[in-house]
Amino acid sequence: MAHRTADIEEHELPSIEAVLAGTLALMTGYSQALQAELDPQHRVTMGLKIGDNLSLLVDHPQLSLGFRQVLLGLQGRWHAMGECTAQAAQDCDCASTDPVAARARDAVSRFQVAAPKRLQ
Repeated sequence: MAHRTADIEEHELPSIEAVLAGTLALMTGYSQALQAELDPQHRVTMGLKIGDNLSLLVDHPQLSLGFRQVLLGLQGRWHAMGECTAQAAQDCDCASTDPVAARARDAVSRFQVAAPKRLQ
């Protein structure tokens, strides 16, 4: 069986670009409200990782001083936002009582169907 490279998303990046790309991907995942309602702890973990990545980038010598200053501001905002998100996740039992989470679970379940028992 031939290996199809088009199905695999792999990129070889210099380390600084890999951290930047990973951080942007995490930020995208963090911003998805539906996923946040379904798994709030996962969102907390992503926020913490984003803050850690920004810390790595702030100290990276390949980045300009201006860019690192921007990252320092972002790092402070993500740290504060991460603390708020973690506190909110602790304050509610989203799995059982949150009506927004219930609506999110219902929305996802609409797109889940049982596999057919017989194929034609």
